[in-house]
Amino acid sequence: MKVQVLLSCFNGVRWIREQLDSLLQQSLTDLGILVRDDGSDDGTQAILEEYRQKGFLQWYTGEHLGASRSFWHLLQNSTDADYYAFCDQDDVWDTDKLETAVRMLGQTDPAVPALYCSDVRVTDSELHTVSRHMVKEMPVDYAHALIRNAAPGCTFVFNHSARDVLKIYDAEKSGLRLHDWTVFQIVACFGTVIFDPETHMSYRQHGDNAIGAHQHTFRAMLGKIPAFLNGPQTNSRQRQAERLEQTYADRMGPDARELTGLLAHYREDRRIRGKLLQVLHRRLGYREFLPAAFLIRIHRF
Repeated sequence: MKVQVLLSCFNGVRWIREQLDSLLQQSLTDLGILVRDDGSDDGTQAILEEYRQKGFLQWYTGEHLGASRSFWHLLQNSTDADYYAFCDQDDVWDTDKLETAVRMLGQTDPAVPALYCSDVRVTDSELHTVSRHMVKEMPVDYAHALIRNAAPGCTFVFNHSARDVLKIYDAEKSGLRLHDWTVFQIVACFGTVIFDPETHMSYRQHGDNAIGAHQHTFRAMLGKIPAFLNGPQTNSRQRQAERLEQTYADRMGPDARELTGLLAHYREDRRIRGKLLQVLHRRLGYREFLPAAFLIRIHRF
């Protein structure tokens, strides 16, 4: 079973060798590595060329798109494989990471889109463990996927059927905020998501992370309230539902189409808002429903 690793990097000269070496040490050996350099100017490209000349990877570069659009560019340019894995430049993978994901995905029907994700071991910049776990397990159905992401995208491994349905999404035309959350939503809508509570990688935290581990202290949560209510993520779920509806409505089952449409248009009419609340109340536990209901009522969802 061949896996293609999709690695996006930007000015990663300090970290990328360690990550590449961890990929080459994977217990699963049928492995291809495709790297997109997001316009680095710090020597990263020289490292990539060194590894390419040794036959370890293929790489290309382009304009600076930011992490999410860069990963989607990789997805669109991926080649045939049985499975695909997102990879960040600054983490370090345990030797069994891909083998574990492929084994669990192998229990699903390859004709059905399937996504594997997992918890991570959080470390500091020198790979000293800060926390042995970061992710709190949640249901991985479509309704929950519209609310929040299940795990960091650097843990994602998905099958060829998932890749085919993901490639339908045009990030340039429709817009893209978070590539991993979008992947989770689409696969949850059309297939199966597997969450592994075990950790198989070191999730390195340092000052240059694009998106890092979140603090869950009360003070940290209070500090996020203004941005949560009025920041760039305001109505992000509603806007994302609009994108999904525009791209996939004709392919969705009735329940997914209804939920997506209600979320996409809930701000237009209070009757739609009321129906959305009813549907979410049935599908979500109180832990997810109560904050969602609050944001829907104040038009910030």
